[in-house]
Formats: sequence, structure tokens, C-alpha cells
Amino acid sequence: MLNKILKSTGYFIFILVVLFVCARFIDVSLGGIYDGPRAPYIQSLASDSVILRWNTKKPQQGVVFIGEQPYFLKRVFKETKIDDEHEVRLTGLKPATKYFYRVGTASRALYSGPSYWFKTALTGSVQATSAIRFWVTGDQGQAGVIQSQVRDAMLAWSKQHPLQGRDDFNFWLTTGDNAYRSGTNSQFQRNFFKPYAKILKNTPVWPVYGNHDARRWSFFNIFSFPAKAEAGGVASNTEKYYSFDYGELHVIILDTQSSRIQKNSKMLRWLKKDLAQTKAKWRVVAFHHPPYTKGSHDSDNLADSRGRMRNVRQYVLPVLEQAAVDVVVSGHSHMYERSWFMSCHYGFSDTFSTRYIQDGLPQGDVNLLEIRQQQKGLTYKKAAKGLGAYSGTVYITLGSSAKLDQGDLNHPAMPVSLGASGSMVFDIVGNQLTARFIDKDGQVLDSFGIKKSVMNAAVARQQCSP
Repeated sequence: MLNKILKSTGYFIFILVVLFVCARFIDVSLGGIYDGPRAPYIQSLASDSVILRWNTKKPQQGVVFIGEQPYFLKRVFKETKIDDEHEVRLTGLKPATKYFYRVGTASRALYSGPSYWFKTALTGSVQATSAIRFWVTGDQGQAGVIQSQVRDAMLAWSKQHPLQGRDDFNFWLTTGDNAYRSGTNSQFQRNFFKPYAKILKNTPVWPVYGNHDARRWSFFNIFSFPAKAEAGGVASNTEKYYSFDYGELHVIILDTQSSRIQKNSKMLRWLKKDLAQTKAKWRVVAFHHPPYTKGSHDSDNLADSRGRMRNVRQYVLPVLEQAAVDVVVSGHSHMYERSWFMSCHYGFSDTFSTRYIQDGLPQGDVNLLEIRQQQKGLTYKKAAKGLGAYSGTVYITLGSSAKLDQGDLNHPAMPVSLGASGSMVFDIVGNQLTARFIDKDGQVLDSFGIKKSVMNAAVARQQCSP
């Protein structure tokens, strides 16, 4: 009798598990469906190509017309299939050139006019004197008051402080969690595409894959990334991690959510190859899970985010610092934290000391809390070429572009730690990089610079022990 009961109970539990798995599969699958219109957005921008994407209510053959004058669009690119999700790759373009576009069908324009344009990327040293301005947001995928305030404050600030006569951004970089709460296609429409539509029609976006994006199967269906090195760098053969070039800037996007983060993992082997081949003067890396934070997440807690933050710190950072990466931006923790100009610290927060700081602070017994305010507005010196390994990197945790949570904000590696909502603007002009954190009220709450020169760069340590 007891055996029959146990057997029946086992069958019942098995059936419940099967039903749960089936229900979960259906829920995740349905999360990728969105059957409404979606305005054009720019993907995988390069100096000679770009991808335009948009959605329509009904399936049709998408057509894109482009030209250098808003009402003289003589070049035509057509899709080879009929669908409601449209993706058209434009090739044979000129670098650093503004193109106007019209999307729709061969006989009907859905989106057109002088406000629909994009500008192709700069090439390398030929245009090294050209200025670059890009926008960075973190965990911005929740529509609401904070998101709108942060967006509008940055747009207003940029108009008030144009760079070489222009206030637009060359591209937009996110640090992940682009659509709360579960990354469904409809949530992307509501929390990402709708509130940022005016920006997306002109500005290429490079979104990092976050843990909330990973809850459904929408992210990699919605966005198009250069897995074959179409925008520069080394081909990764995956859209989960890749790189792109913009003039003298090399940007690397890593996947800390679903890719393996170990010493000799596939992603890190690719990362080493990519960094070894780039000749770019400036190097910026973005991923979701921060190596240093005491915000809404704790990078010391190995149970937090399944140890990903520790793995990033232990396995990824040595590779980046060996290749003289300048700035690393991440999200996940919903506040703003910014490190010293530092290198070689891969342990827990209680092991941090001034020996890891590269900006000339006195060594030995120094109270880091007393001198942390000195970091705001500083310009750090770094070698333009050679003497670059472990010569200093700035780490930024930016996850407050739509949400603001609480935390201790006392990580000793992060002298600037703010419970404030905002986003960042990066300006690169020649040998100078300037980064600013602009809060939701349009105030610059933090800034720093990096200046590269062979003559005045301090000789940094050439190796360090992880």
C-alpha cells in the first residue's frame, strides 16, 4: 500500500514538473512576440555600413532609400523576404558622412523627412583630430519619471555644452538591463524603444546584455551585433561579445551574464586576441556585472549574482589592464560609483590599499576616505603608446539611469560613490578623454579626465600578481 502511494506521489510530482517546464517554455517563447509597429533604430554602425531595423503591423517587403540630401534619396536597399520585423544592411557608404533615410515599402514611406538621418563612423588615424562624444546609460530600461528626467537632463546639457559645434552623440552605450522586468519584446517596446525613439532614429545604440534582459528570448532577436567584425576588431562569431571601432576609439562589449568567465574561457581567449590586434589610442570596455560595488549589489558577496562579480574581477580585469584599457563601465548596481586611477587589485574590498592607485597619492598608511573627494575633476596621465601595461584604469559602476536603490557605497576602490540617478557623457579630443556624470537635474556631480602623452606619463609597473 505504501509503495503504491509513493509511486502515485512520484508520478504526480513528475507531472507537475513537466507542466511547469512546459508552461515556462511557453511563457518564455511568448515573451519574444511583439506584433505592433516599431520606429527605426540604428544598429552595427561602421565607417562603411550600417543596419536599419523597424517593425510593421503586417508583413511586407522592407525598402530603405538613402542620400546625402534629405529629399534626394537615390540609393535603394531592399529586403529579400516579407516579414513584420525588418532588418536592412546598408553597404558601400562613405566614412564620417551624414545620410538621410526613408523606410517603408517600394511605394509607401513609413518614416521619412529631414529628421531621419545617421552618420557613419570615423576611420582611424586619418581623422584622429575629430572629436568623439558618446552617451552611456545604465540599467535604464524602466519607463517612468527617473528615466525621463535622466534622458532630458543629458540632452539639455549636451545642447548647452556642444563639442566642436555639435550637440549630438556619435553613439549610445548601455551597461545592460535594457527592459525591465523580464526583457520581453513588449517590455522592450514600452521601456526602451518608445521613450528613446527620438534618439534611436539618429544615434546607433550598443546595448550590453543584462540579467533582466536574459529572462526571455527577445534581446538577440531585437538587436543586430557585428559578430563577424563588420565594425572593426576581431570576429567573435557570436553576438554575445564583440568589438567595434570609432576613429581612434576601440570599444569592447563583453557578456558577463551567459558566457563562461574563467581563465581560459572562450570569451577571454577572444578578448586577448582582440586587444592584441587593436592599434586604437583609446580603449573602453563595457559589461553588466561590476568588479567593484557596494551599492544595491555587493561585489564581495560570492552568493550575489552567482559569483559573477568576483569572476570578472579575478579573470577579466588582468587581461584588460595588461592591454592598457582606459575605462571600464558596468551596471547592475543601481547607483553611481567611480574608482581611483588604479590597477592590479583583484581581491576583496578589505585587501585594497594605496599600492593599487596609479595617480600619485602617497604610499603607506593613508586614510582613503579623507582624500576621496580629491578625485573629482582630476586629469590622470597615461602613456600614449608603450609603457602601457597596468598603467591605470578607471572603473565605473553606472546603474541609476532609471532606478535608484540603496547601498553602503563604501567600497575603498571607489572614492566617488553617489546615491544619485543619472547618465554619463564621454568626450574624446585627440589625447584627452573627459567623462562626466550628469544627474537627473542636469548637474555634473562627478568628472575625470585621462591625458595621454609619452613625455609626461609615469612609468607604471609592467606586471602584477593576481
